[in-house]
Amino acid sequence: MDNKKDLIIQAALKRFSHYGFNKTTMSEIAVDLNITKANLYYYYPDKNALIKDVLVYISEDILRSQYAIVEEYDSNLVDTLTQLLEKRASFLRDYYVLHISENLEWIKGQGVGTVLEAMHGKDIEMMTALFEKAVAAGEVDLENARQDATCYIEVIKGLSLIRSIADVLSGMPNAYNVDEILESQKCTTRFIFRNKLISNN
Repeated sequence: MDNKKDLIIQAALKRFSHYGFNKTTMSEIAVDLNITKANLYYYYPDKNALIKDVLVYISEDILRSQYAIVEEYDSNLVDTLTQLLEKRASFLRDYYVLHISENLEWIKGQGVGTVLEAMHGKDIEMMTALFEKAVAAGEVDLENARQDATCYIEVIKGLSLIRSIADVLSGMPNAYNVDEILESQKCTTRFIFRNKLISNN
């Protein structure tokens, strides 16, 4: 990525993480970077274009971290899933304002939805890779790893949305919800796989 764009994304991320997408202006980002607004618009013609790149940046960062955990899988699926949930929760704590902003109506129809769909698809690919490892290791018997990965990701994300719906509606973030979301996701993971594991190493 262009070094200037990377600097812009970093500055925007700081603003977005603190104030959310809606309350951050391009002028504020330009001031933070000590550049003119015209210079900022040279790289990003509007805020939505910048939001897309920020979301992609975060998504790629999270995925790198999660794939590193998947690579370390050692025939203990529930432990690996727990590590993935904890890693995601650490990002969620940092970017909670963005998490609740993802569900706001104003983002829909701005092209950001396409980015969010791509992120969701990559989450499913990552989880499929883990489930296939667990099947190959003989730890779990799944007929369709991709289908099961899709279901699991949807359940986990659904729990996150349910736990943060009040924040989504009010626009008032409460990052303490992250711990409740994590505990709910861990409990659900144990419940889902309790009787599916072939061996408990």
